[in-house]
Amino acid sequence: MTGQIREVPRFVRPYDTSALDDAVRARGAAIIERVFSAELCDRFIDEVRKYLADNPRSRERAEKSILGSYQGPETTTLHALIGRVPVAAEMIVQPDLLGCAKRILAPLTTSVLLTVAEYMGRDPGQPRQQLHRDTEAWAHLPLGEDPVALTLMCAMSDFTVHNGATWVVLDSHRNPAGSTPKWSEAVQATMSKGDALIFRSDVFHAGGANDTAADRREIFSLGYQVGWLRTVENSTLSVPPAMAATLPEDVQELLGYSAELVLGLYEGGHPKSALTDRVDAENSACVTAPKPESPVEGSILR
Repeated sequence: MTGQIREVPRFVRPYDTSALDDAVRARGAAIIERVFSAELCDRFIDEVRKYLADNPRSRERAEKSILGSYQGPETTTLHALIGRVPVAAEMIVQPDLLGCAKRILAPLTTSVLLTVAEYMGRDPGQPRQQLHRDTEAWAHLPLGEDPVALTLMCAMSDFTVHNGATWVVLDSHRNPAGSTPKWSEAVQATMSKGDALIFRSDVFHAGGANDTAADRREIFSLGYQVGWLRTVENSTLSVPPAMAATLPEDVQELLGYSAELVLGLYEGGHPKSALTDRVDAENSACVTAPKPESPVEGSILR
């Protein structure tokens, strides 16, 4: 848009929530500084590395997945973090991030779901992505004034021009379907460790190229969406019910144990009842099986 400042709006504590919401709605994106402490970022990375070390097959599966392949060969990925990385459940309900998402999505929904929660480590040599909209996943969804989903790139390490800070095309949510902006319209969202970039999922963006010698850009990527739209990750399957039952209620709701009018019901009722049903079923199955009788002499059993 002519006359607009070509820089992603930034907000520092104490955050002006009204101005933040306006920036995301109108310009399409904003950076919220110091959302997470450096200690929490380090804890996240430590837990991710431990999981990858302990579960090499999960790492291989993630890198060969649709999302992992899209990130490129020089990016380490891990999906479905809730249930795998303990601190992730705490981070997806960070009040400033979740609060912003609930307010912005409120015109179109009464409930919010977690779209995706993944780790990305973009290594040196990783090229720049193509400009794209995350809403391309829902190809037939019409673009509108209010977004149906938000994407967040949380910096678990510094995002710099050289290690691949995310490119964003401000105001591009107003571009008609099928119209891709030029690279000259894009700006890079440089951030310090602990900052978060939040943008409408109908805004054009791209992961930057990492042309450093040894600087891995580490990301906690997540998204929130309206309750009536299907998620990228099926969190109710990736997080075992027995584990989901132990998580806080607001985490359970983001995982999909929530209802949007008559959508998402379980046996005609609220899906949270499925947690009790599954846990009870698993507990009842964990009984000691009767000891088999010893085969009689001459039996064909050996």
